[in-house]
Amino acid sequence: MLGNRAWKYFKNNPDGVALVCTLEGTGAASAKIFPNGKIIIDCAAAQVNKYVNLTTPLAMRLIDMHTIHGDATACTVQALNTASAITDAVSLAASDKDIDRAGSIDDDYDSFAADDNDLRITIGTGAFTGRVVMQVEFI
Repeated sequence: MLGNRAWKYFKNNPDGVALVCTLEGTGAASAKIFPNGKIIIDCAAAQVNKYVNLTTPLAMRLIDMHTIHGDATACTVQALNTASAITDAVSLAASDKDIDRAGSIDDDYDSFAADDNDLRITIGTGAFTGRVVMQVEFI
């Protein structure tokens, strides 16, 4: 069940809302949040050793994350709260269609305030093409 602020946010947007998404470096990235608590970040050739920052419109807590690889370039991605790691680095094999899940979530850094811009995905060891799927709990 959505809280009052979340219900108002999604009332006229049942198919989700685009998030403010800032990509460091080259490539492309977009993100969308849905009433069921899913955030999908879609990246195309996001540059190695760079990041994608998201603005969280509602107070939320990250409770799960997985990736869906979109090409055959090995890489890693990791969720952070600015510079503090939330998840371990998720390794994507050099295989298209690979799905990998974060193995750990640090509850010291997993929460975000409304209108915060500290949710970050870092790209390491190779350019990233694919999707990061996050499950959040609205708080």
